[in-house]
Amino acid sequence: MRIDRQHFRPPTGDRQSLTGYRRQIRQSAGSPPPNPSDNDIDRLVDETMKSALAGVGRDDITFGEYASLFGFFRSAVMQEGRLLEMAIKLAVQRNPELRLLPAKPMPIVPAAQEMLKRTPSDEIKGVRFPSRVHATESYKPDLFVVNRTSHSGLILDIKRSLSSYRPKEVDRLRFRMLAVAAIAPEWVAEHRGPLLVKIETAIVDGADEMSDPERGVFRISEIDDLIETEGAAEFIRQVRETFSGRVQNELARQCRMLAGEPTESRKVPRANPSADDPVPPPDELASVVPLQPSAMQQPRFGYARRPGLH
Repeated sequence: MRIDRQHFRPPTGDRQSLTGYRRQIRQSAGSPPPNPSDNDIDRLVDETMKSALAGVGRDDITFGEYASLFGFFRSAVMQEGRLLEMAIKLAVQRNPELRLLPAKPMPIVPAAQEMLKRTPSDEIKGVRFPSRVHATESYKPDLFVVNRTSHSGLILDIKRSLSSYRPKEVDRLRFRMLAVAAIAPEWVAEHRGPLLVKIETAIVDGADEMSDPERGVFRISEIDDLIETEGAAEFIRQVRETFSGRVQNELARQCRMLAGEPTESRKVPRANPSADDPVPPPDELASVVPLQPSAMQQPRFGYARRPGLH
């Protein structure tokens, strides 16, 4: 795994790719990205800021009078990952060809993990494992996206910054996701879900630094190709930019307060307290242009394959 802010270069070394997946995928359509309304962005950011500010007043024996500053900093970091997930969810909801399955823990079959560690990538196409087995481990996707046209599923794990994880931790996550993908079609069918003929996995680096498609890792700026929806990356960029500005303003306010300077009272717009889900209805969001569906592929599972990213 390497950090590459410009473009992807194939990884070196003797690491074996475990994929048996699509090599040619379509490029994003050429229509311009949508312009999300300020209201859409503000509603997401307001909800996230409310959560980030919730624990600011906690005392901390180590940080003393700086506890509120440290608490907000730590909370904002955690909430940013949730914000990225919510923004991707909204983009998926605006594409009529896509749907989101409820995120539920899925069993990790030990035999699937062992097979993935020992089997060359060109030999795992079409391999399936039964989902009704005894499993002591499980994995819960951040998002499980289904393409209604191609009858395929995409398991997404979204990280705020993948560089904060050790390579072994990333590898373990990849194997867990692939092991779940191996039983996903049967598991989804047993839970009254749609018929799926292909499952892909993708770890998304919210810091937009790491890209290793051969091992199922993608930058957040590559999300348009991943979910086959144009304009998602631009929407996420604007959401994140707004959130960053709000966070930095709050940090500046707290620093001035600690320095004894007069500050204005913090005003955080209230979201609808009666709403169970902070995500605004799809019809209120900016238009997102779905890409043209690809042809049906042979039944299989593996890392997401996108054109121009491999």
